[in-house]
Amino acid sequence: MKVWDTEGFLFDDGPQARLIDYPYHGLERFVARLRRRNPPQAPWWRRYIHTWQTFDHGRDVAVASQEPLVYGLTQVWNEDDVIYATVRNLFLQGCDEVFVIDDASDDESATEAKAAGATVIQDASDGKFHERRRSERICTVVDAVTEAAGRPVWWIMVDADEFPRGPGALTIRDLARDLPPSVDTVGSRVLEHYPGRSSAPRQRHHPLDELPSARWHTNPSCPEGHWKHQMLRLRNPGELRFMLGRHTIAAPPQRRPIVESTSSLLMHHFPLRGKEWTQQKFQRAGSASGRYGASSDSFVKRRLAVRLEMLRLAYEERYDLIPNMFPNTPKHGTPVHDWRHLVNPSEQTVHHTPGAPM
Repeated sequence: MKVWDTEGFLFDDGPQARLIDYPYHGLERFVARLRRRNPPQAPWWRRYIHTWQTFDHGRDVAVASQEPLVYGLTQVWNEDDVIYATVRNLFLQGCDEVFVIDDASDDESATEAKAAGATVIQDASDGKFHERRRSERICTVVDAVTEAAGRPVWWIMVDADEFPRGPGALTIRDLARDLPPSVDTVGSRVLEHYPGRSSAPRQRHHPLDELPSARWHTNPSCPEGHWKHQMLRLRNPGELRFMLGRHTIAAPPQRRPIVESTSSLLMHHFPLRGKEWTQQKFQRAGSASGRYGASSDSFVKRRLAVRLEMLRLAYEERYDLIPNMFPNTPKHGTPVHDWRHLVNPSEQTVHHTPGAPM
C-alpha cells in the first residue's frame, strides 16, 4: 500500500502496513537482541527499497546532444574544517558550479566555501536541526536554479563530510556525459572512514590524505545496495526531488518509476575528523540549547551521543568496541582497512595531489 505525502511524493507504504508488520518485525528484533546484533530495517522499508525505482541495464554510451550541466550542492552548519575541500572535490569531479547553503554558521564556513569557488546562499535558521525543513530548502534551491538554467541539470547533492567520485577512473562529469537519456539517478557505494591515534586532518586537504582507514557502509536504500542516491538528473523543476537524507529519489504518482543507472559513484564519508574539533562541535550541538539538543528529533540526539563514543574509541584504535549503527550487523565492532584495499585498482587514485592543499 503506497501513501503519498501532501506534496504528492512517496514517503512510505503507510501506517496500516506497519501495523500488520509489527509482530513479524518484533520477532526479528527479539532474535537480533539474543544474537547481539542490530535488527534489520522494518519490513515496510525493505519493500520500499525494492519498489521505488527500476534499473537501466543498457550499455552506458555517449548519447548526449550537448555537454551536460553538472551542479554541486551542499548545506553546512559550522564545517569550516572541511568545506573548502568538499567544494574543491566537486569542482575536480567536473561540476560547473557549486552552491553552498549556509545554515547560520557562526564559524568561517561561508568564507572557506567562497574561497573554494562556491556560491554561498545564506539560510535563516531557528538554531534547531530539522531534516524535513533541510530537505525542503535543498529542493527549493534545486528547482529554482534548474529553472534559471533553462535545460536539464545533473545535481550532485552532498553533506559537508561527503566526497563522491565517478566509478573507475571516471569523474562524475565523465559519467554524466555517458549516461543514457532514460537515467534519472545514480547510487553511491559508500566507504565510512575512521581516524586513528596518529590522525591529524588538516584544513583545505582532502581527508583521504590523513584518514585512510575505512569500511564499507552497509545500509542499503535500493536493491543494488546503495546507501545514498546523490546524483539526480532534473529535467524540469518539481519533476523529481531528493528525499530525506538523499537516500532515495521521489516522483509524483503519475510519473513512471525512477530509473537508476547500473553504474555507481564511490563516496568517501568522513563524519569523524579532527579529535578536538569534532568533539567540541558534537558537544556544542548536543547541549540543551544546541542545534541538535534543542531539536525534537530523538533519533538525531541518540546518533550524536553514539558519534561521540565512536570518536573516542576510534582515536584509541579500539575498533572492536565501536558502536555499530548499521542494520543486520553486530552491535559493536568495526573492522577497518586501508581504503585502497577495498576498491578496484582503477579507483585507488585520487583527483588531487596527495599531501597538498586542494
